[in-house]
Amino acid sequence: MKAILLLALIAVSAFAYSAQYEELNLLWSTWKNLHNKQYGVGEEAARFAIFVDNYNKVTQYNAEHSNVKLRLNLFADMTSAEFKHKQVGSAFFEDNEEFVKENTIKYEAIAYPGSVDWRNNNAVTPVKNQGQCGSCWTFSTTGVVEGFHAIKTGQLVSFSGQQIVDCASGAGQGCSGGWPYLAIQYAAQYGLEQESTYPYTAENGQCQYNAGQATKANSGYSFVTNYNVDALKSAIATMPVSVLVEADQNVFQFYSSGVLGANDGCGSTLDHAVLAVGYGSIDGQDAFFVKNSWGDSWGQAGYIYLSTDGSANGGAGVCGVLSQPVVPN
Repeated sequence: MKAILLLALIAVSAFAYSAQYEELNLLWSTWKNLHNKQYGVGEEAARFAIFVDNYNKVTQYNAEHSNVKLRLNLFADMTSAEFKHKQVGSAFFEDNEEFVKENTIKYEAIAYPGSVDWRNNNAVTPVKNQGQCGSCWTFSTTGVVEGFHAIKTGQLVSFSGQQIVDCASGAGQGCSGGWPYLAIQYAAQYGLEQESTYPYTAENGQCQYNAGQATKANSGYSFVTNYNVDALKSAIATMPVSVLVEADQNVFQFYSSGVLGANDGCGSTLDHAVLAVGYGSIDGQDAFFVKNSWGDSWGQAGYIYLSTDGSANGGAGVCGVLSQPVVPN
C-alpha cells in the first residue's frame, strides 16, 4: 500500500511539474511574440531559464505586496546584471557638496498647490525609449528643457537626445552616461535641435550639430535643495524637474502599477536619470509622477509613481528621488 501511495504521489508531482512547464512555455511564447523576440537555438534555452527565474521573482513579489505590482515586461529575458549594464548605471551624481550648495535654489519656503501634473498643461512630450544605450541622462535633460521652454513660450517641442549623446562630451560619455546638470548647461550654451532634425539612434555617433537649427531655451541650471520634499514639490510646481534615482532593483525593472514606497525594494544608490512631471494623490497615496525613458510599454505607460515619503533611505527619498534635483534657468 505504501508503495502504491508513493507512486501516486510521484505521478501527481510529475503531472503538476509538467502542467507548470507547459504553462510557462505558453507564457514564454506569448511574451516573445508580444515583444518580437527571436533567439538562436543555444540562446533560446538560456533566455527561457532567465525568463522562468524572473517569473518566480515577480510572482513572489506580487504575493507579498498589495500596493505595488510587477509584471513580465520587455526586460523579462534579462538577468539583473544585464539589466543594470544595459539600461541603468549611467546617470552621474555631483558629489561636491560645496559646489552643489553654491548653485542651489531654495524652493522649500515657496508655497505650492496640493497637486500638479504638467502632462495636463502641454509641458511634457510623449515617453521616449533610450534602447540599450545608457543615455537616460540625455532624456532627463531634454525633458526638463522641453518643459522649461513650453512653460516660457507656450510651444512644446521635442528636443534631440542624440545631439547630447554625440556632442556634449564635456557633460558625459554618450551611451556610457553623464551628468544631467552639465547637459542642461550644454543646452544653454549651444541650444538644442529638435528630434525631427537630429533623430535618435541609440548609439554613439559623430556630432552633426547645426547651430542654425538649435533653440537656446535656457541660460543655465540650478540645483534644487536636496533631501527636502517641500523643495522638490515647490520646484515641480514651477516646471518639470530632472531627478536621479536607483533603478537597478527588481521592483524598478518589472514595475507595473502602484505607488512605490519606502519598504518596496528600492534603494538610493543613484544610477538613472528621469523626469519628475508632477505630484499628487494616487489611490490615496501622495506620490511624485516620474517619466522614464524605457518606452511606453514599461510601467504605467512609461511612468512610475514614487511615494513622497521624505524619511525613506535616510532622507534621500524613495529610490533616492530627493538626492539631486536640478532645473534649467
